[in-house]
Amino acid sequence: MFCVECGKEGATYESLCAQCFLSRNRFTEIDEYIDLTRCAHCLEFLIDGRWKRFQSIEDAAAEVAVRSINVRRGSEIKSVEVAVDPLDSSNFRVSIEMTLQMEDLIKTEHLVTTVRVKGASCPKCSKIKGSYFESILQVRCRDRSLRREEKESILEQIEDMVERAASENRELFISKVEELHGGLDVYLSSNNLGRSLSKELAAAYGAETKESSSLIGQKDGREMYRITFLVRLPAYQLHDIISLDGVLHQVEGISSTNTRLRKLSDHQHVTMQNHDLENVRVKGTESDIMEAVIVSESEDEIQVMHPITYGIVELRKPKDFQVEGDAVKVFSHDGELFLVPY
Repeated sequence: MFCVECGKEGATYESLCAQCFLSRNRFTEIDEYIDLTRCAHCLEFLIDGRWKRFQSIEDAAAEVAVRSINVRRGSEIKSVEVAVDPLDSSNFRVSIEMTLQMEDLIKTEHLVTTVRVKGASCPKCSKIKGSYFESILQVRCRDRSLRREEKESILEQIEDMVERAASENRELFISKVEELHGGLDVYLSSNNLGRSLSKELAAAYGAETKESSSLIGQKDGREMYRITFLVRLPAYQLHDIISLDGVLHQVEGISSTNTRLRKLSDHQHVTMQNHDLENVRVKGTESDIMEAVIVSESEDEIQVMHPITYGIVELRKPKDFQVEGDAVKVFSHDGELFLVPY
């Protein structure tokens, strides 16, 4: 075989020797200008039909430039080096050094383009700005309003759950949050998201859930429904003191179906079905639990100074109760003082 260009004998590539082939052919090409769309609200970039977050505009400009390179068929990219230089706030000069291989030929090529950043609003942000929602997650509490700290904690959990879901699907978001009727109304972009959140909250707080739906129209020939998910928390929460059949218990654990309690009288454990605790009354919260200084201790009893009256009170020690330090936790109810488990 010989080269049709220079007549050199040896291996040929499309009838040309290696030297002639490499001098007459480029393996890559790129447009002089490349437009890069950036959402003005969430600051994500649209690349290859997908919105994506970057650490910097320079990183986004580098990726869109590399993805815009046309590579000769049959050649393989071996290495890429990219340098991005800002021309102004919206234009970036991108220099690319590429090493490619075709069969046993290696070639390095240099490319230069200008990436122009254009502002827009992504579909997700357009929906948020338009207060778009498909479902409402209502969080309420039985027989009382949610406490301020409960609202803050639950809302933080909801935001964390939505953030995790949005990492897999950016179309999932919170449209708005309202405080109504002693609880929270969270407007969500998806019915499936609302259902998932209601299940997670119910499992975490031992809450009951209900669904109601309303027809809002049709899309692509299918009926579209807006669903409201009600999550009703029990009247009690973790560490509360409740009265069960006239006996005081502290709430030690809550699951989706059961609540674990401990009697204040003898510190015995009791596990109850959540539906059997719907009518219990909260007698105290964690903030009502006080410290009482120990005066003396025997095998069966402990003497403490009442934290309110400062009188000396004798308390019977429950089985296996261990004193730690010079004070114990107590709860006062109807003039009686109870030892609270550590």
